[in-house]
Amino acid sequence: MTSERDRQWHPIAPLPPVNGSVTPLLSTVDSLRSAWREALLFSTDEEFEAAQAKRLRRHAVETGIIERLYELDWGVTEMLVAEGLTVEVADRAGGVSGDTLETIRSQYDALDYMARLAKEGQDVSIQVIRELHQIITRNQATYEARDQFGRMFDRPLRHGDWKQHANHVRRPDGSLLEYTPPEHVRAELDRLIDLYQGATDAHPLVLSAWLHHRFIQIHPFEDGNGRVARALTLLILLREHYAPLVVDRREREDYIHALDAANDGDLAHLIRLFAKLEIIAMQSMLTQPVTFGREDRDAAAVVDTYVRRTHGLRNAQAADRREAVGRLAFEVHAGVVGYLDMQARSLAAALGRLDSTAQANLTSAQPPEAQSRSYRRQIIAAANSVDFYTNLADGAWWTSVQVDALGERLDYLATVQKVGRGESGVLALTAYAEFVPASGDSARPELALTLSPTDSVTLAYTDHVADRLDEIEEFLRDTFRRAVERFVGRLG
Repeated sequence: MTSERDRQWHPIAPLPPVNGSVTPLLSTVDSLRSAWREALLFSTDEEFEAAQAKRLRRHAVETGIIERLYELDWGVTEMLVAEGLTVEVADRAGGVSGDTLETIRSQYDALDYMARLAKEGQDVSIQVIRELHQIITRNQATYEARDQFGRMFDRPLRHGDWKQHANHVRRPDGSLLEYTPPEHVRAELDRLIDLYQGATDAHPLVLSAWLHHRFIQIHPFEDGNGRVARALTLLILLREHYAPLVVDRREREDYIHALDAANDGDLAHLIRLFAKLEIIAMQSMLTQPVTFGREDRDAAAVVDTYVRRTHGLRNAQAADRREAVGRLAFEVHAGVVGYLDMQARSLAAALGRLDSTAQANLTSAQPPEAQSRSYRRQIIAAANSVDFYTNLADGAWWTSVQVDALGERLDYLATVQKVGRGESGVLALTAYAEFVPASGDSARPELALTLSPTDSVTLAYTDHVADRLDEIEEFLRDTFRRAVERFVGRLG
C-alpha cells in the first residue's frame, strides 16, 4: 500500500539548473582553491602527499561510521588519521578490532585507488564503479537482508556485481523510498555516465553532488552504495585539483537531510554541504605543519626548509593579499560587532525580567590594538575544532559578549582570524563560548558551545562582504543562540 509521501522509482534525471543561492559559496570555494594551490607551490611533493594521505585516512574511517558499520572513539580516530592504519597504531589506540581495522584499510585502499586514477587523468566509468565496490567490500562477506516475512538474515555479498533483489528503504517518516529495480540497474548506470559526461561544464562541486545523489538513487549494489558514492565524489574533485572532502560523523544528520532533500528534487542542500566540506578540506591541507624530511638533516637544513615555506607564502603577492585581507577582516569585524551589539541589548532586556542586575556587555578589539592578542587560548581552540592552523602573528579581530545573570556567567567570542602560515589570503570567522567561574573560584571554565566542522565561515581575500552577509549573520545567530540556550539551562 502506497502513501502520498512514498517516492517511487523513476529514471535518472539530468543535472537541473542550480539555485543561485549557492553561487557566492562556490565563488568562495574557488577563491580559497586559488590560495590553496598557490600555497602548494611552496610545499614538497612529500608534504602534499602526506597531507592528502591524512585526509584519505580520515575519509576511510568516517565513511564506515556514517554507515554504522562500526563505532570508534574520537581520540582513536585521531591516532589512526595522524599515525596510519597499522596494527601497531590500532593496538596503542585500543578499541579497534581486527575486523574493523581491515574494513577501514579496504576503504582506504579504495580511496587511494581513486587518487591514483585522478592523477592518471581517468574518469568515472562502469568498470571503475565495479572495481571500486570490489575493493571497498572485499572484507565484507554478507549484508543484512529481509525475507518475505520481514525477518532479517545475512545474505552473501557479491563483490562488484549488480544487485539481484530490490533494496528499497523506509524513511524516518515511514514513507517508502524506491531505488532502481534490479532489472534496470545497468541501463540506468549507462545513462548516468552519459549524462555525467555531457555535463562537464558544470562546477565540479555541483557535478559531484549530482552524481553522488543520482548514484545513491540507483543503489546498484546489494550493500556498500554510500561508501562507493562518497569515493566517486573524491575522484571527481581530485581530477579537478580540489582537496578530498570528508563527510564525518558530526555531519551525518545534515548529510542525510541533504540527500533526502535531493530525493524531493532540491539538490542545493547537498551542493552547499559539499562546498562547506571542501572549504574545510582545503583549510586543513593549507595549514598542515611543515615537515622536514630526512631525520639526518642538520639544524640549518631544518631552518632552510621553514624559510622556504614561510618566505614563499609571505613574498608571493603577499603585500597585495595582506592589504586585501586587512580590509576584508575590518569589514567583517564591523558587521560582527554591529550584529552582536543588537543581540546583546535584546538579551540583556530579556534577562532583566529574571534578574534586575543581569547584564550582557560587548567588547571588541582588532589589530594593531594590543588587546587584539587577547583570548589566544579560546581562539586557538575554536580553530582546532574546525581543523585549521590560526595565524595570530598580528592578533585577531574578536568580539566578546559577556552575559551575567543569577550568579552565572557566559563568555561568547566571535573571531575573525587569519588561516595558515604567512599571508595565505584566507580568513575564518569562528565562535567559542564558555561558562566562566565566579571570581575567586578555582574551577576551570566549562565549554558552552560544541562545534562541528562546518561551524565557521571561510573567506578568501577576493571575497566581497556584501555577498556573504547572510551567511555571516546566520552563523552568528546560530552559535550565539546555542550558547545562550546552554546558559539559560543553567539558571534553573
